[in-house]
Amino acid sequence: MENYKVGFIGYGNMAKAIAKSLHATGYADKIYASDVNKNAADSSVIMLESNADVINKSDFVFLSVKPQAAADALAGLDFAGKTVISIMAGTDLAALTGMCRGTDKIVRVMPNLCARVGKAVNAYCPSGLDDNEELVVERFLSAFGMPAKLEESYFDTITGLTGSSPAYTFRYAKALTECGVKHGLSFERSRDLTLYCIAACMDVLASADSLEDMQTTIDNVCSKGGTTIEGIYKLDEGHFDEVVISAVDAAIRRSAELGRK
Repeated sequence: MENYKVGFIGYGNMAKAIAKSLHATGYADKIYASDVNKNAADSSVIMLESNADVINKSDFVFLSVKPQAAADALAGLDFAGKTVISIMAGTDLAALTGMCRGTDKIVRVMPNLCARVGKAVNAYCPSGLDDNEELVVERFLSAFGMPAKLEESYFDTITGLTGSSPAYTFRYAKALTECGVKHGLSFERSRDLTLYCIAACMDVLASADSLEDMQTTIDNVCSKGGTTIEGIYKLDEGHFDEVVISAVDAAIRRSAELGRK
C-alpha cells in the first residue's frame, strides 16, 4: 500500500478525529496540520507554522476551517498538484474551486460527529480526480467511517439526514436513560441498558429491504393489548414520525439557506 502525506488546514475536533484514524490505520505516511490555535497540536500530527507549509508538504489537503473563515485562510495559497478534501459544511464544489487556486482535484465531504469513534457517515462528491486518486480518498474516508459517494445535489439532504441526526438520536437515548433514572435505576445502569438495546435494534433493522419491512419489525414487537402498543399509542398521539421528519426537513432547509449565502 502506497502511503501519502496528508495535511489539515484547520485542526479542530473533527480534524483531530480524522487525523487520529488516519494515524491509527497507517493510511497516511505523515500528517501535518496548521491552526490559528497554537495549542491545537496532538500526537497524531506534525504542526507547521503556516497553511502554505501544510500544502507544500502534503499530497492530500483537508480543509477543516470554519466556512466563514475559509476565504481568508486560503487567500493567496497555491494548491497546484494537490488533491483537496473539504469537510466544510455548506461550501459547494464551485465555491471550493474558486478558493483553491491551482487545482481542479477537489472532494466535498459531509462527515458527522461519529467520526470520534471511527463510525461517521462520510458522504462525498469528487471532482477532477482520476480513479486511483478517488480510491485513495475512499480509503481515507473508510478509516473513520462509511464512505458514500453521492451527487452533490443530495448534500443538503445528507446534511440534515446524517450530519444532524446524531443529535436527535442522542436526545432519544437521553430521554430513555432519563426514564430509567426516574424509575430508580442508577444513571450508569440505565445508560448502559439503553445504549445496548438501541445498538441491537439497529442490527435487527439492518436486514430490512423496505419501509414496509421496517414497519413489520415494529409491528412484531407490539402485541395487541400488551405493554409496547401502549407506548406506541403515546408516540402516535404526539405525531412522532411527523415530528422526526419535520426536524430533518428543517435541517435540510437550513443547509440550503447557508449554501446560498
